[in-house]
Amino acid sequence: MMKNYAVLLCIIFSFACSFQGYPTPCFRSPALSSTKNDIADFEYGEMRAVLDAMEKENVPSRDLAAPDRALVESYVRKVVSERPSAIPVKDIARVLPGSKWRLGFSTEGATLGDLPKDAEVQLEFCDKTRMDYILQFSKKTAGLDRLVAKSSYTVDSTSINPGLVTFVYDQIVTDVFGLKNIGVGFFGLLKGKTNYVESQYMDNRYWIERGYSPEGAEYYNVYVRQFEPGSQAEEDAEQGGDQRYPSGSTIDDQWD
Repeated sequence: MMKNYAVLLCIIFSFACSFQGYPTPCFRSPALSSTKNDIADFEYGEMRAVLDAMEKENVPSRDLAAPDRALVESYVRKVVSERPSAIPVKDIARVLPGSKWRLGFSTEGATLGDLPKDAEVQLEFCDKTRMDYILQFSKKTAGLDRLVAKSSYTVDSTSINPGLVTFVYDQIVTDVFGLKNIGVGFFGLLKGKTNYVESQYMDNRYWIERGYSPEGAEYYNVYVRQFEPGSQAEEDAEQGGDQRYPSGSTIDDQWD
């Protein structure tokens, strides 16, 4: 754990240097040092650097210190407020089927506070109407691999609330002690619960949603696309995760 925080502190130190005009330690790849004049390019690059480091070092969002969390939050908010969504949110119904996402960062502690400490949130879209909401547990939870809420979903592609994903838990199952898809009566109490993902930004690497806590405080969640290691899709995301796709373009091929 000390190693994890050391890596993050190094990153934060680099950010501080850049803000003050001092030379920045050369830990970033050339892809993140692009000089193209895109909107919020700097914030997007720094957000990407932190999320990559967190995933590599297995540092969950909830373990970030408050100042570090606030710094990453400032980048996320800048991207959402000023950077055009690479994939128009009203078109995401076309690209969600077959994709897998992991919740990499949340700006609101309460969003993750009710989850088991070692659980990771994953979203897997099976087809155009079915998806799995998954809590993936670490090896610390003996015997329990994951909890899956098999769900139906719809996407608002109109101008009313474009990109709003609505999903309803249909069946709660779990993988325990090596046995797959065992029905769980207790978690079945969640059956029929409706959840929402209010899309604000998407490219073929990140999906950012906005939400509100029960107290009315605004927060953002950043989902990171998961690829098969070594796949062409992974290489494409590494080279141009924020490539623009105009509304109505043939973006489906980018998600195969």
